Amino acid sequence: MVKDKVTIPVIASSGAGKVEHFSEVFEATNADAALAAGIFHRKEVPIVDVKKHLQEAGIEIR
Repeated sequence: MVKDKVTIPVIASSGAGKVEHFSEVFEATNADAALAAGIFHRKEVPIVDVKKHLQEAGIEIR
């Protein structure tokens, strides 16, 4: 895993297309954070839906 080899935060980026992808990245990796832009700019997924999903999954959000 990348996180085991570096001393800086690891941020997963790109590939999200639905709210479940955000929780999946944290369940499958040791990433410190995840980001997405396109799905929000194209209004495919509202940010509030992602935050709600992550809260319900018990994943800390900011």
